[in-house]
Amino acid sequence: MDQKSFRVVAAVAVLALIAAACGSDRTAATPSTVPAAAAAPIAPDATTPAETTPVDTAAPGTATPDTTPTDTAAPDTAAPDTVAPDTTPESTVPPLPMFGDAPWPCGPGGGDNTDDGNEVGVTTDSISIATGDDAGYAGSPGLSHEITDAMKALVAECNDLGGINGRTINLNYYDAKLFETPAAMQSACDASNFFLVGEGWAFDSNQEEIRLGCGLPAVPTYSVSAAFAHGANVYQGVPNPADETTSGIFAQIAKLFPEASKHVATLTGAFSATQETRDKIVSVGPKFGWGFAETTLESNPVGEADWTPFVKQIKDSGAEMISWQGSCLPGLLLFAQTAKANGLDLPIVVDSNHYTAQCAAANTDGALDNLYIRMSFVPFEDASLNPATQDYLDLIAKHGGDVAMLGAQATSSFLLWATAASACGAELTRTCVLQNLADTHSWTGHGLHAETDPGSNHPPKCSSVLHLVGGTYERVVPTAPATFECDDAWISPITGTPALTAALLDENRISQQFAAG
Repeated sequence: MDQKSFRVVAAVAVLALIAAACGSDRTAATPSTVPAAAAAPIAPDATTPAETTPVDTAAPGTATPDTTPTDTAAPDTAAPDTVAPDTTPESTVPPLPMFGDAPWPCGPGGGDNTDDGNEVGVTTDSISIATGDDAGYAGSPGLSHEITDAMKALVAECNDLGGINGRTINLNYYDAKLFETPAAMQSACDASNFFLVGEGWAFDSNQEEIRLGCGLPAVPTYSVSAAFAHGANVYQGVPNPADETTSGIFAQIAKLFPEASKHVATLTGAFSATQETRDKIVSVGPKFGWGFAETTLESNPVGEADWTPFVKQIKDSGAEMISWQGSCLPGLLLFAQTAKANGLDLPIVVDSNHYTAQCAAANTDGALDNLYIRMSFVPFEDASLNPATQDYLDLIAKHGGDVAMLGAQATSSFLLWATAASACGAELTRTCVLQNLADTHSWTGHGLHAETDPGSNHPPKCSSVLHLVGGTYERVVPTAPATFECDDAWISPITGTPALTAALLDENRISQQFAAG
């Protein structure tokens, strides 16, 4: 196998895993349809040198911009005309600017800050934070650059509003280039950053020993490895723990396809990240009526010259549905085209990384018309009914970046960190921010996604299902725009997977894999 080709597809496969980590926390005992929830308030390397960017600059990478159509119309929430006018004198205090369903956690503050200069990365008038992606990887230029597009736009907007209690945010960017994660993390440590915020490095297990050694807390866009997902002082807007999984998709698909879901074949890239996802599906699916006709099929991570043998094995297994772990392009498209040409036309269930304009645009022959996608974010098509989604799209357009689910996920994590930091007031410390994060048990990214529990590292209990028809993603469950179905039972425990075993979780679900000693 050509090593360079392996690395290209390996990167895409890892991102396929992390993009699935979206969802919500509800209290319904049975499935219910709910709108996107409001966020609850929280309590009062030898690598390229860091790029310090307190304002927005050009996005890294050269990926084609996402062209998913969006609406700009907002729902009418005005009071009835018969309400008597308010004669109270107008306040001289301007209204707080909103992002989604909550105010921006940014502003000039209420007075002089009292920081004494002893906190890493913090002064009375500035904060240094680190972020990064894998955009410099030569095998896939621009890889995950939408994360940094979002972070630069968010920091620029936050600084325009006054920063964090009057402190300007300095954003230091580190490119891990996929396989240079240790060097990127070492550089972030050496630069005395206050926090790692919105970072997305595919091989994040390679950073953990260094991160723990320098004590750098993290609020990343996503996590891949169990060690980082359960790392000390790590909180995510959309948690992706290794010992639990969002399982609403299994119940929803079983309802859509009650017979086919009893005969599922998995088709997985022979790569640890996608194998881990497959193992979760095989473990949890039977609790919701799924049965498996075949669970051992694994494709070459660099792609297959001929997908016909896989089509034949799936036919021979008697499968009536396919669970695919990988990327949409080119792998799934080529497989689906081969399957259709050989008379195999089954529903294919995938994760949210297949929700892209590029995937939809590639479905010119209808080979992907049986694609069903699980989602825990409000899709961009529903932006006119969901202020947070529209605000994300508008923010990225304003600052010239590219739109993607990874960018929306980065936005949720930045807002989580900024809210926790802002609540610390005049004296900003890691201890204060970490305590505020630990106390946050209801979070939707201001309405970007279904509710999660960052403080306790629990994934969503809510999800929706989209269906690709031609070049359009259509909502099938639930049918009402900007809503999710939710159930307490839709967070399922996972035990015994290789990555989870290696993570060595303690009684608090914190990984000890890279702990000192």
